[in-house]
Amino acid sequence: TDKDYMLILEEGECSITIDGEEIPGIYGTMRPPAMVGELALLMDKDRAATVIAKTNVVAFRLDRASFKYFMTGPLVKAEDIKTEIRNIDHVIDQISGVKKRYGGDIIRQFKPSRRWLWGRWHGTILQQAWKAAATSMLVSTCFVAAIRFFCRPSWAPGQIPDPNFPIVSRLIPLAKLWHYLMSITTFILTFFLSQAYTLWRNMYDTTRKIQGRINDIGLLVASTVERDDQGKYTKRGEDLLDDIGNYTRLFHLFCWAKYSKKFQVLSTSRGMSRMLSRGIMSRTEYNTLTSLSSSNGGPHNACLTWILVKCLTAMKDNTLPNDHALRDLLFRKMCDLRGTFAGIGDQLDGRIPLAYAHFVQVLVDSFLLIAPFALYSELGIWSIPAVGLLTLFYAGLLDLAKILLDPLDNDEFYDAPVNFDIGVLIRESNAGSTRWKYSAEMLPFATNFES
Repeated sequence: TDKDYMLILEEGECSITIDGEEIPGIYGTMRPPAMVGELALLMDKDRAATVIAKTNVVAFRLDRASFKYFMTGPLVKAEDIKTEIRNIDHVIDQISGVKKRYGGDIIRQFKPSRRWLWGRWHGTILQQAWKAAATSMLVSTCFVAAIRFFCRPSWAPGQIPDPNFPIVSRLIPLAKLWHYLMSITTFILTFFLSQAYTLWRNMYDTTRKIQGRINDIGLLVASTVERDDQGKYTKRGEDLLDDIGNYTRLFHLFCWAKYSKKFQVLSTSRGMSRMLSRGIMSRTEYNTLTSLSSSNGGPHNACLTWILVKCLTAMKDNTLPNDHALRDLLFRKMCDLRGTFAGIGDQLDGRIPLAYAHFVQVLVDSFLLIAPFALYSELGIWSIPAVGLLTLFYAGLLDLAKILLDPLDNDEFYDAPVNFDIGVLIRESNAGSTRWKYSAEMLPFATNFES
């Protein structure tokens, strides 16, 4: 059966279909030296995708016994390889669109309907803060029960406590202190949340600027590349566009592999090897990236350099116009792109000082810790739900600020995904890497470009 062997492509091109849906773009296309069926042999399970030949294909076949022979050597830990490849493929599936966090949107969307919003749970702060609220209510319940049991108050459980009762009169000064603390906590916490959202919004704007600069480069190259008398791309012009598109895809992917912990696995030797086997990069690109020294700053820098050198080389051989205006514009766009993506690290490194975050945490925790005791003198048994609501909102605001301060989910503070889906950013840029090529492939007018 097809579960008992794998194929290694030597020639030709194949498409990938999952659950009857063809995967678009480069992640849905397999070219040499891509492998077909290797996961079924490695994991001992059915194949997860259907691979269909788009052209005549030449492939080498490797049976299960031979595959197991290579995977059971003394230096090979098959289980470690399985786990690592699962992690790598999970990331690649996010990039290709096989797995989507928010149905294809970059963040979880909402509807303005009050009823719809009240019906949400997953991905909300309620999901994060309810445990803290329940704990505070439990503490308040125990305190109220202890007063009823040991002090024998004269008022009914639902009534406001007598301010002249000994235990209540001792709690009144604490209540006044708590109200002063409430004003300070409210002001500082809301300001802290505002700063957190500013960082989150700036990070979002930065991700879009990176996409914009990549699209600018694609537009410039597609608009000025060499064409024939009919206005169609020449062979070397089309090859240039394909190379630039591929390098921009790799650059954007490795850019996020540098800054997002979930995507870091792609910049490892195993990650790049897996990308090679799935046809995402060529053998030449793989060999070049894996041979780079660790001091080069990362594969994203190498890919960015490839784009610029490729354009400059094309100007020398007149595949692109060899004029100063285009060269200067490309330099500006490339330098702007470099500065923009480098700014991501700057924003993450300086997101908030430790002393600031520590102070806000201690302030909020102190305010909520005193609440069950301070509110009893004013609300009695009703302090139990009041403490729960206060904890839900104040602890929830602090948790929300922490989430916004981690827009790439590197801290894994919150179990439910609430921040950017980086896979969407990469998929959009992948589509943009070929958008301008195909948009300008045919023109409704004659061209007379002179190189």
